[in-house]
Amino acid sequence: MVLVMVALVIAAFVELAFPAPAPPADPTVALLLMPFLLCGAPFFLVASLLVVLPTVAAARWASARFTGREVWWWVPVTALVPAVVGAAVAGIALHLPPGPLLLCWPTGAALLTVTALVAREVVLRRRRLRGVLGWCVVAVVAVYGIGSGLYGTGLVPEYRPPKVGTARLAGTWTDGGGGTLRLAADGTALADALSDPEATWSDPTKPVHCSGQGTWSYEASDSTTWGQRVRLSVEGCPDYGATSGWRVGGTPDRLELNYEYGDPDSPDWYTLTAR
Repeated sequence: MVLVMVALVIAAFVELAFPAPAPPADPTVALLLMPFLLCGAPFFLVASLLVVLPTVAAARWASARFTGREVWWWVPVTALVPAVVGAAVAGIALHLPPGPLLLCWPTGAALLTVTALVAREVVLRRRRLRGVLGWCVVAVVAVYGIGSGLYGTGLVPEYRPPKVGTARLAGTWTDGGGGTLRLAADGTALADALSDPEATWSDPTKPVHCSGQGTWSYEASDSTTWGQRVRLSVEGCPDYGATSGWRVGGTPDRLELNYEYGDPDSPDWYTLTAR
């Protein structure tokens, strides 16, 4: 359970470095959520019985079979096998692209390795579980401190949307599914087969598309590039969020326009990419 807390903190810091349509949550939120993980104690117990303890047992067998004595480094070697299986299952179930899938495997292997090493220490060395968990809590705090230091000193840059303007936004945008939006420098817009994400979200079996002409405008932000907005009004198309507009995102060489829809607590994003 404590290692899941470590993973949550690490994930929160990693998220700060990658492009996103909206500002990610502060890593401090991950610390505040930790008490709620106690509700998942039964799940963690089952995971220990089905994955962690078998990994420890397999490592002990391999150590005795191939080394002739008990050595700790057989634990990370043995953990590679269930980590590969877990990554493959996650990739198939969640339809993960190659990048996140390659990240899942070493992350899963690392978490399983540390968990199995802790279990091995408790079982074989008869260490007090309270003391081991205490060091794990120290690890959570240490990870948070290291992450804060890396971003605070600028060694790891925090992602910010690129600064744009009307000239950079003018051009053709595509949603990757046949829909296009052409933004002209004079403020006119032409939509062709754009999706109505709100309608499609309400009834996924009946996707709705629209086409038409209209206008667009760009709103800069004085404080941060997260506040940049593109306002779009196309006859025959939905309002696309008159208050929130389209968020500017992506990278300087691959700009994106992101429209938020669906559940406000867990929104989905309709993304247009510049051609």
